[in-house]
Amino acid sequence: MAKAGYEAMMAGKEKVVTGSMATRFEAAVLNRILPEAAKAERHRKLSEPGGAE
Repeated sequence: MAKAGYEAMMAGKEKVVTGSMATRFEAAVLNRILPEAAKAERHRKLSEPGGAE
């Protein structure tokens, strides 16, 4: 992931999304259509101990 970030930076890109297909889908689609409150709630649940399992 660090390599992808470094390569994106050197190419002048403002952001890069790495990880699984689900992560890229979330960044590409869900973050554009979900309201901020829904994104905050999702993040809260994932941030709890054991929430990402």
